[in-house]
Amino acid sequence: MIRRLHRWLGVVIASWLAVATLSGIALLWTDEYVDWRYPQLPETLPTEMPDADVIARIVAATEGRLSALAMPRAERPAYHAYLTDGGERLYHPETGALVAEWGWSDSLPAFLFELHAYLLAGEPGHTLVGILGCLVMVSLTSGAWLWLRRRNIFRLRYFWPRHAEPRYLLRGHAAQGAALGLLFAGLVVTGVAMVFPGPFQSSLNAVLGANPPLAPSAVTVDADTRETDWQQVLDAAGEAFPAGVVRFVSPPRQSDAPVLVRLRNAGELHPNGRSYLLLHPASGEILETIDATRRGAGPAVFDALYPLHAGKTGWSGYRLALTVLSLSLLYISASGTLLFLRGRRLRRPSRRAGESVLQTGQEG
Repeated sequence: MIRRLHRWLGVVIASWLAVATLSGIALLWTDEYVDWRYPQLPETLPTEMPDADVIARIVAATEGRLSALAMPRAERPAYHAYLTDGGERLYHPETGALVAEWGWSDSLPAFLFELHAYLLAGEPGHTLVGILGCLVMVSLTSGAWLWLRRRNIFRLRYFWPRHAEPRYLLRGHAAQGAALGLLFAGLVVTGVAMVFPGPFQSSLNAVLGANPPLAPSAVTVDADTRETDWQQVLDAAGEAFPAGVVRFVSPPRQSDAPVLVRLRNAGELHPNGRSYLLLHPASGEILETIDATRRGAGPAVFDALYPLHAGKTGWSGYRLALTVLSLSLLYISASGTLLFLRGRRLRRPSRRAGESVLQTGQEG
């Protein structure tokens, strides 16, 4: 029963797993692609401090359609604007000149992300990705159970298959699954957590503890027609978080809305940080601060799931390790499917032969 479940699950998820692993591998190297695709961007940043004047020019150029603006960083030396209609833009970090603009279907990285996370089907596709991820966990669990029952046959020394014959494919399939199963599970679980964040975050908070506030409040301010003083905003962020780095700014989209600043504070693993600052757009008054390093163990563990899944930990060699791990997961899926299909083809002739013998016996 377990063997049959494992085989059929492998066939059901094989095509999606191939799409997920290949697109995921490509997404790991998005920054290198951007460097190659847009040579007009500087190779290095003259300073990692955001430029208030450039921010103001970009905000004005987006004409009220700016949802969030990512600050330049060493890995991507450009201002990255996320628009309210789903479009994205890159701006030069020194001049604020428009470098590129795209929708998800116009850019290779954006297309791959939509394929990887949404299967090009919006929220229904996103939910389907989470369900398929759960099925992968069931498949990994059933595979581990099968290996434990026959570990004397499927030993770890068969990790690298020597031939493409079925017995070698099976041994390599089992050995890689046994050796890397926990790492596969970690990769899949962190991805599923991105699809269903609510249950994961609530569970971690309940078990490990959390200190509110965990997210910015719905704060309103007195309507003010004055333009946002972005230098004042950056100065306030520096005073509130002396060791923090501004990662995003979101201008108010309504006259009574505050400015939202997102920072990465010292000690945060998340590349974009989960620390926040709400300010009055005209006066620069600080309305709320959220220090991610003080929210407790539950939020800290949850915030670590994204960088672990996306290879954005900042550790040298981690993306390469994720690439190798993803290729191994792809091999396990492909070899399992080939073994299943070969087994089906081998069983069909034997059934036909049995039917012929039975018919001959009846005629005799």
